[in-house]
Amino acid sequence: MSTQTLAELTKFVQDDLVRGVAEDIITVNPWFQFMPMDGYSGDGVTVNRENALGDAGLYSVGDSITHRTPSTATATTFTASKIIGQVDMDGLVQAQGSSDGVDMSAQEISSKSKTIGRTFQNQVAVGDGSSPNMNSLHSLCDSSQYTTASAGQALTFALIDELLDLVIAKDGEVDFIVAHRSMLRKYKALYRALGGAAPTDVITLPNGLKRTVLMYDGIPLFRNDYITITETANGAATTTGALTSLYAGCWDDGSRKLGVSAIYPEGVPAGIQVESVGTSETKDEVIHRIKWYVNFAQFNRRGLARLTSVNQS
Repeated sequence: MSTQTLAELTKFVQDDLVRGVAEDIITVNPWFQFMPMDGYSGDGVTVNRENALGDAGLYSVGDSITHRTPSTATATTFTASKIIGQVDMDGLVQAQGSSDGVDMSAQEISSKSKTIGRTFQNQVAVGDGSSPNMNSLHSLCDSSQYTTASAGQALTFALIDELLDLVIAKDGEVDFIVAHRSMLRKYKALYRALGGAAPTDVITLPNGLKRTVLMYDGIPLFRNDYITITETANGAATTTGALTSLYAGCWDDGSRKLGVSAIYPEGVPAGIQVESVGTSETKDEVIHRIKWYVNFAQFNRRGLARLTSVNQS
């Protein structure tokens, strides 16, 4: 006499389906959560950076004054790029999902929104600033803000100190160090070689959650896995090499004179829109478009510095 089989059971019993999606397409970047968002009016943000100070000198009584050269400034304009994803949802798919309490359009809008957020984070790390690409740490950091070049060098405390010395926009105060996870491993190895553990601190993320981060001289050292580990010597390119960079800098405080920030046109909340385009003329589909008008700006050249050419292997 044979017993009933599981194969027969599945014809009558449904699996207990968990609603929603467990996200496991993940790239670690807590640094992104602290980035300021600065809304602008008009067609961009223009900042005048000091180029040369007006001259002055020391004089004795009765001397003729010769220091009469005025200051000069360099105007730099930042404007938004756009990241777009579109959802084309078949009417039958939406109807069948709705009959079981599942909004497939909302599911796809959520997925596209995640991709848009990931695209932004990737561009902030490697974008070349050539339209439609965004600005990035790589493209905006001024060459005068690079540490001493030495291709394939090992990470050391001295190099990190040299990096921090270059960030002077806030009178030497540094808000962050950010690097690929491979550099955090090397950083911890430096402390283990001294016979101790790397210092850490617990910080509160903007969403209220707490996170333990590495610290250096009281400065949080954030992991950002969007930073490439395939750079060429001295940060010339982000591909075809086997090197990486660490960045240090200041967040801008809203004055647009000190550090780095994301920017977006003020008329759109945070630059993000979900637009209902309507029904397709030729297909049984409803169309939604998800858009983010945004870019990455560096308002002060002395608010960002780069330690290049570090061997990450």
